[in-house]
Formats: sequence, C-alpha cells, structure tokens
Amino acid sequence: MTVDITLLIIGVAILFLLAKFIQFISRAIINSVLGVVFLFISNALGITTIQMNVISLLICAIAGIPGALVLIVLNLLGMY
Repeated sequence: MTVDITLLIIGVAILFLLAKFIQFISRAIINSVLGVVFLFISNALGITTIQMNVISLLICAIAGIPGALVLIVLNLLGMY
C-alpha cells in the first residue's frame, strides 16, 4: 500500500516537472521567434539598417526581444 502511494507521489512530481520544462521551452521559443520578427519589422519599416546575418539572428534567437532591442540600440548609436 505504501509503495503505491510513493509511486503515485513520484509520478505526480515527474509530471509537474515535465509540465514546467515544457512551459519554459515554449516561452523560450516564443521569445526567440518574436525577437527575430521584431528585428525584421524594424528593418522593414526603415528604423534600422541591421544586416540579417548569422550573428544578428543568433543574438535574437538566443536572447529574444531583449537581444533585438540591444541590436537596434547599437545600430541607432552607430556601433553595429
């Protein structure tokens, strides 16, 4: 009887951790996609002239919207 309860508690804990992990991954993917889209829109509207190369896309993919904002600010200041 106690083994069943222990297995149930372990199973619920694993499901909880799996749900948190999936939530974290989905937020990271959404943030990355929004960062790249934000950079693309700023280029399309003529706000910046950032080249879409591997480095700028990796910065946006890893850092998301904050990464895109850093690239835009650096570009407006003439540093990138």
